[in-house]
Amino acid sequence: MTTQDRTAAVICRAEDDCDDLDSKLSVAWLRIGVAAFFAGQGMVFSLALNMTPPPFASTAYWILHGGLIASAVLVMAFLGGPLFASTFAMVRRRRLSIEGLFTLSLLGAFVGSLVGSVTGAGGVYYEIVAIVIAIYTFGRMLGERSQAKLRLESARLRERFDTAGVVDTAGGCYEVRVAAVPVGARVRVEPGAAFTLDGIVRSGVGYVQETSLTGEPMPVVRRPGERVRAGTWAVDTRFEYEVTAVAGSRELDQILGTIEAVDGQPSELQTQANELIQIFLPIVVGVSLLTAIVWAVLGTWMDAVLHSMAVLLVACPCALGLATPVAISQGLYRLARLGLVSRDGALIDALARTKKVFFDKTGTLSESSLRVTELWVDDAALPVERADLLGAVHAAESGLSHPVARALTQHLEPGGTAVGSTSEDKVVSELAPAGPSGRDSCVDLTSEHNAVSELAPTWPSIEDLQVLAGQGLAFTLLAKDGRHRIKVGEGSLAGSKTAVQAVEAHLHEPKGRRVYVIVDSRVVACFVLRERLRSGVPGIWEQLDRLGLKAHILTGDPSPELTLPATVKLEPGLSSAEKLNRVRAALESNEHPLFVGDGINDTEAMSLASGSIAMHSGTALARSVAMGQLTADRIEAIPEAVELARGIRQRLRGNLKYAAGYNVVGMALAAAGILHPIMAALIMLVSSFWVTTRALRSGGK
Repeated sequence: MTTQDRTAAVICRAEDDCDDLDSKLSVAWLRIGVAAFFAGQGMVFSLALNMTPPPFASTAYWILHGGLIASAVLVMAFLGGPLFASTFAMVRRRRLSIEGLFTLSLLGAFVGSLVGSVTGAGGVYYEIVAIVIAIYTFGRMLGERSQAKLRLESARLRERFDTAGVVDTAGGCYEVRVAAVPVGARVRVEPGAAFTLDGIVRSGVGYVQETSLTGEPMPVVRRPGERVRAGTWAVDTRFEYEVTAVAGSRELDQILGTIEAVDGQPSELQTQANELIQIFLPIVVGVSLLTAIVWAVLGTWMDAVLHSMAVLLVACPCALGLATPVAISQGLYRLARLGLVSRDGALIDALARTKKVFFDKTGTLSESSLRVTELWVDDAALPVERADLLGAVHAAESGLSHPVARALTQHLEPGGTAVGSTSEDKVVSELAPAGPSGRDSCVDLTSEHNAVSELAPTWPSIEDLQVLAGQGLAFTLLAKDGRHRIKVGEGSLAGSKTAVQAVEAHLHEPKGRRVYVIVDSRVVACFVLRERLRSGVPGIWEQLDRLGLKAHILTGDPSPELTLPATVKLEPGLSSAEKLNRVRAALESNEHPLFVGDGINDTEAMSLASGSIAMHSGTALARSVAMGQLTADRIEAIPEAVELARGIRQRLRGNLKYAAGYNVVGMALAAAGILHPIMAALIMLVSSFWVTTRALRSGGK
């Protein structure tokens, strides 16, 4: 099987898995619901039988006990399959796990209750069977849901970049799957379409939007001989490029392969629990067997059964298994109220442990779209009315998908302040993020066409709109006094560095992207475009410093425009692999890094980091990889979330210690014959209630 065939097969398997997601979740919720129903009913009847039992061997006695036995058997038969299968796999691998403790406690509760029912000499607690299965199913469902969602988004992204327009020997173009495109093939990409393979440009000069892979906010100009990558977009011109990396070896495939290979990282608390089980489970089994032997010698077989079952019952993981999920759920709810939504309890542990927070810049600390922060117009040099000039720029830019065109269009919307403002002003506008418009990669387009815009009746007309690839655009304005040729774009369109320098002397903004307006070869206006920091960014650095956290910004933007305190480190111009290396180094330094990002180029680092948070406005893949998501892109919620998580984790660690101590003391009493199975069940329930209540407290230890 070729690499292309294997890649196509992986895509198909991922899509099949994603199709089963809803049905798997439905089955899991059904299992939990049924188990909860039987647990509730079992608690009611078991309590009645233990408190006021009917005469032994009477009809009422066998009806009630028989019903409880049948319900427990049904629950194990129809709902316990995954638990028993995992336990069998544990035995086969010869590696102890939490499944073994769940199964041992379940069987101990069932066998002990069955002995009590048959002999009439002990209590019954069949509801433990349903409780244990419900807890196990819930935890398993969360893990499967997270992995299925990741596979779904990964498959969608692969499908989005799964076709290419291959150029044949006659100059024609035909669509094929990327898996069938060999190295050296020539591929055509039209304006607004995506590059779906890595390669070298052979013809075409124009802008390429690379934000999702590099984090650079502005499109970059690509020329013949330069590299282009799958996952980026042609903006304003047709490109033809030679393929250098086939499907399976693209940079995009490497990123997806990295995140798909990560099978979820257990939290520190889960790791500690697993290590504890490696020791605790053999002890439970050994103490139970030893108790049975001793009591069989010193007492009766009934004493041996009851006391050994009491050991297994008091060692039930329900105290920790109930309290921890409830506390995690409560913590996730409180995080959601801060604006950080997650279904992964490991995020709480990651937030609490982290010593370093990595931030992406574009789309994370700053908004992904640009805004006009200053507009300068030389009114004295205008050969046309100011409103006519700005209205014409709006009409020309409104039909384009370039990020600069979107910013200018938004700024110059009819009814806005820009058209009627003074010659030197600053205007702030909200810009909605938007991506390049998709087009068929083999559509035949010309570079010169007429503009189609919705213009106010009093605005002038434009014609002969021409896209100047990699520079801007040009058009003819039909004004009252005649025709004027207008260019909008880079300073190179002015034809004179002196003219550009003269404009700089009038601008207030020292930084930002300059977009010049040239009328009949004279620069008459200039827009300044900048990224806008999110509202909460300036204040988070002090909060992170107060919490003892290091802040580190990793961005693909080679020239980021940020003003930062000395405590915040900034590294510009980084690739996805370089971000990954920074996170790996932090892990090796035991800094438990948290990564906050939004783009495809962040996903490798996010998947490796101890914790990860995605922006709600980020890419679907970033959101699926991340442990949590900022629903309103509220970046200031992160320090608050860290402080909250530290308190939750402290209480959970206390619960873990309590559960271990409780089990040791309880087993000792049960083995000594001091703790009857009924009392063991009662203590287990009271302990579970106390630990759960303690875990739900808002503060304290």
